[in-house]
Amino acid sequence: MENVLTIAGSDSLAGGGLQADLKTFEEFNVFGLSVITSVANIFPDDLKINVLSPKLLHEQLDSVTSQVKIAACKTGLLGSVENIQLVAEIINECQIPVVVDPVLAFKEGTSDNDPDYLEAMKNDLLPLATITTPNISEAEQLSGISISSKEDIQLAATKIQQLGVLNVLIKDGRETGDDYLLTGIEQHWISSEKLISNTTNGAGCTLSAAITALLSQNKTILESVTIAKKFVHDAIELGVLIDTNSGSVWQGATRKKGNQI
Repeated sequence: MENVLTIAGSDSLAGGGLQADLKTFEEFNVFGLSVITSVANIFPDDLKINVLSPKLLHEQLDSVTSQVKIAACKTGLLGSVENIQLVAEIINECQIPVVVDPVLAFKEGTSDNDPDYLEAMKNDLLPLATITTPNISEAEQLSGISISSKEDIQLAATKIQQLGVLNVLIKDGRETGDDYLLTGIEQHWISSEKLISNTTNGAGCTLSAAITALLSQNKTILESVTIAKKFVHDAIELGVLIDTNSGSVWQGATRKKGNQI
């Protein structure tokens, strides 16, 4: 069994963040380890994020990397420029597949517009990534392009690729279920049925975690993204409502439906 690491924030509602990552890892039969970067407390009309210090982050990273052989890792919300730089330093030493979920925008309506944070993400972390998985808002911030069409998505992916990350997956969760994957010079539109559902919290975290688990098992980028996208589709379809307006994906959905991963 492979050991897979998530470096991410804690989600009080457990739909996203490291809780979603660990649940996803279990479904893909890998052993998940976690390093906490922040604590996100989510309320109906507010999102409170408390970022851990680089010292605490470093202690956790040292605990994991000094004792466990990691086959792949993913990053989620890192919370500060110092944390991005520290994670980049550790990742650069590990030489393993790295999935960077940039987490610059949240479904709750907030985004991190700190220019220094964005620049650190672009300059320090993305060049070390095997693949990055921005949503539309994050792709706009990383590429500097306003996205309103499929052509814009393709151009944005090329711009992001020029930051040093070979593989770029842009998630278009707006009107269609189509996501765009740029792998080197090859491009793929990966389609699925668009679900009308409120149970989408944690979809992005779950997708990137599934890709990480699959890369640790030597799947190709295209295989990993395709399988992970179907996994998230199931997780949304059988998601868990929090109230009448929102809910979380459920990582056990594919197993519940009796489908093979």
